[in-house]
Amino acid sequence: MAGAKRVLIVDDDESVRMFVAGVMEAEGWATEEALNGQQGVDQAELDVPDLIILDVNMPVMDGFQAFQHFRNSPFTDKVPIIMLTGINEEHGEDYSRERMEQEFGVEGPEGFVDKPVDPVFLLQSVMGVVG
Repeated sequence: MAGAKRVLIVDDDESVRMFVAGVMEAEGWATEEALNGQQGVDQAELDVPDLIILDVNMPVMDGFQAFQHFRNSPFTDKVPIIMLTGINEEHGEDYSRERMEQEFGVEGPEGFVDKPVDPVFLLQSVMGVVG
């Protein structure tokens, strides 16, 4: 897909990565995948994507740590990020852009998509972020 926008999907769950990749590829995006936050950070710094879809709960480096790294890196600080999470339902917490900005001291993510992922809502979120 020469010239296609590229999305990096960072999630430790293979089925989620495959599902999100299928949704994005159907819309013409080129997809890349990472299994955890550290792998996502390493990949993004080598070849900066147009969008990052980032899970929260992962081994090695969780999504919050990876998010903070993305925002503090001169390579990825302007890349839009959509957080994928089941954390609000699992833990009764309400993670919002404002709360993340307060907790991490950096600009919050451009969107949140709850798991299980609704493909229509995911695409609406992506279009709201990158047009």
